[in-house]
Amino acid sequence: MLFAGGMWMSKVAQPLHFENAGALVAFGIGYAVMALAGGLSFAWGALADRIGGRNAVLIGTLVYAAGIAGRLVTELGATIGFSALAGAGASLALTGIRPWVRSQVRDDQISVVVAGRNLGNQIGVFIGTVGAAALFAAAAAVGTGTDAGPAVALIAAPVLVVLAALWLLLSARKHGRDVVPTASAPRENAPQWRGLAVKLAVIGVLSGFYVSLITPYLPLFLTRAGLPDSGAALVIGVMSAAQIAVTAVLARRGTGPRPFGAFVVAEVVAGALTLGVGLLVDVAPVLLAALFIARAGFVALAVTAEETIQYAVIPGAAAGLVFGISQTAFLVGDALGGAVGAPLWGALGPAPLALIAGGVTVLNAVLLPVLLRTESHRRSGDLTRRAA
Repeated sequence: MLFAGGMWMSKVAQPLHFENAGALVAFGIGYAVMALAGGLSFAWGALADRIGGRNAVLIGTLVYAAGIAGRLVTELGATIGFSALAGAGASLALTGIRPWVRSQVRDDQISVVVAGRNLGNQIGVFIGTVGAAALFAAAAAVGTGTDAGPAVALIAAPVLVVLAALWLLLSARKHGRDVVPTASAPRENAPQWRGLAVKLAVIGVLSGFYVSLITPYLPLFLTRAGLPDSGAALVIGVMSAAQIAVTAVLARRGTGPRPFGAFVVAEVVAGALTLGVGLLVDVAPVLLAALFIARAGFVALAVTAEETIQYAVIPGAAAGLVFGISQTAFLVGDALGGAVGAPLWGALGPAPLALIAGGVTVLNAVLLPVLLRTESHRRSGDLTRRAA
């Protein structure tokens, strides 16, 4: 929660701070550098496997805090350097979570832990965005001017991230045990890892592609349908609340013993709702808002179920590396969707984006179980034989 809160406070404040300094070109270059460093997730994942998940999360968190603190400096060279630190640190921390959880949690607890972590992230996003707005307002109220607000937020953001690192240290000391590096676990069949990584990469590209066709354009979908800017912001806020509510239930109950079934149902419904957006985008703004809110809830269920499935199929000794490959693939799909989305919107409007995204979502609902169910059975068989 603290990590996500600091990340989103920084995301909100950075472009405003650089715009106030007349350095938007440096911001854009820094953003690209950060994405490139973060896109090397496969390398950071392999490092997490080597040094242990908890160590990777701790180091990555501190490096990320240093990177976003340095974004106060808007000079181009410093921006490039600190952006690279931020991208590498965030990616190392996020990939390190996988081997850490894998080494600490029983299989029957994974869906609850995954949902709890996602709930914390969603609350962190809310805290970060609302906290940034509050700091902007406070800076303006005390007479420091609107330019000071983003700078104050960029000072507060790394503090939240450092608090996350301190909590991690205190939590580990309280429980009195260190995480055993997953690299010390028995080595699995390397060719099998490669096959699984390819399957996860295909799924990652598809997921990133359809997400980037919808998420960046949410306010535009809603205003194009006839809602005012404030109404669009309210709908997006309700969508966030719907995701938090669904994830809170999952954090208590998990996805059940059949995560594949939960994923297929959630992803198919999310795809159908997205197709509905494409068909009804010009019909009624209230109906469109209802479709997006319902879609947000089913997306939250699908995300938790998919991550639970990944834990079931990824071998512990390669959790960081294989997840890192999946995360890199997602970012590739995200970039492809971004490259396609803007021209499609400009040429044809919002409906084609929603229809393509809905179709790809349904395709992903079918493809993921086809590719990964056999991996889940094989993994279960390997564990059974090892226990015997």
